[in-house]
Amino acid sequence: MSGPKVVRIVTREEIIELCRGHLARVDAALEEWIRVGRRNECLDEDAIAAATRRRDALAALIAADRFQNLQKQAPDEIAYLQQNMQTRLAEVVARQALARTREKREKQASETLLNRLHSAGITLDPALELQLKRCEPGAVGKAFSLLADAQSQATASNALAVQLGEGERKRTFSDWLAGQEPIQDEDPAIEKLQARIDELCVLLDPSDIAVWRSRLLEAGSAPVARRNLVLDGLDIETGRVLSQARTWTKLVAEYRMVCAELAEAGVENSEVPYLEFTAGRQDDLQESIDRSRSLLEQHRAKRAADARRAAVLEGLAGLGYEVSQGMSTSLAEEGRLVVRSMARPDYGVEVAVAAERMQMRPVAFESAGQGPPTSRDRDAETIWCGDVSVLQAKLAALGGQLAIEKSLPIGATPLKRVAIAGQDSVAAAEVPVLKGRTLR
Repeated sequence: MSGPKVVRIVTREEIIELCRGHLARVDAALEEWIRVGRRNECLDEDAIAAATRRRDALAALIAADRFQNLQKQAPDEIAYLQQNMQTRLAEVVARQALARTREKREKQASETLLNRLHSAGITLDPALELQLKRCEPGAVGKAFSLLADAQSQATASNALAVQLGEGERKRTFSDWLAGQEPIQDEDPAIEKLQARIDELCVLLDPSDIAVWRSRLLEAGSAPVARRNLVLDGLDIETGRVLSQARTWTKLVAEYRMVCAELAEAGVENSEVPYLEFTAGRQDDLQESIDRSRSLLEQHRAKRAADARRAAVLEGLAGLGYEVSQGMSTSLAEEGRLVVRSMARPDYGVEVAVAAERMQMRPVAFESAGQGPPTSRDRDAETIWCGDVSVLQAKLAALGGQLAIEKSLPIGATPLKRVAIAGQDSVAAAEVPVLKGRTLR
């Protein structure tokens, strides 16, 4: 297959730029992971150090030319950081729910114990009674000791009871509490809303949700009709905001990663959206992300095209084709370029650029209707086939790739004839070649 060829070229420079962009995204994700984790007190320095080591290991892949490994592992690391933080935040919410349940049970136990003390006619020190009402640490133990001592004194008045009671295990507060009426569980609707508000608290500024906690507290002691009204309203409102907050958090993370890629590429981004959560502004933030990503893609496309043209012209120069300075610019502007073989002046190669692909084909030169005999064209195509193989190997050795997407067999189409103005001119009439220093 040695006729016209459509090829896709990926240069080392293009691959390295993509890899650096991947690493920039990891850096942004790591920074966000640390920021959110510290704000919610769910990260320790050991975890941060381990994540930093993983990031450094990814950077080492670029230095070691292990580009494919980096392109696979970087997105995996980002996904891991994001999922890991979701797990940590879920644990924060669970701990908050557990602490709330414990606090409620301690409060109910304190109230029960205080009532029993009053029923037994035991006079409490005012300071201890206040501590008990506040559920302060140690207050329950002290109050229970008073109740246990009073019960022991009453029992000790009966000598027989004392004898029968010898060797019995002293009753603890847990034993006493177990014998009381079961503590009433929280209303499931209130528990659901408390958990939702806890999740909102880890996503948003706590001051933004204080009003919901206040309304939930109000519902707990309101008449049934008012209670249901408040709970229904909270359910709708917090559900909507939670959905928006989750989406917003993902969008902010993506925006910061795209900005990191732009900064790594040296591209100034004029998109500076407001990143604090604002209900109903998700579309605006998404549009900023889209424009930023488009800017990045345009920059990369131009850089990649420049690198592809340079790689092809450098490769052709190494194969003995006349390549002069300025030809890369001409190829970019005109979209086509013809270069001549110094070893076979009657023949050359035409390069045409279309988006991410190039078409390369051998051509024969003719002047005033005169050119090499067509009998030599088959040999020219065969030589061109070898040149393409050498060009492939050179790009591969540099860490790039030349993939042939379409190729016609030798002789499938007549060799294109390119008219030249004079014996020493190389350009096709419609594609003038810029003269200049030959690249060796």
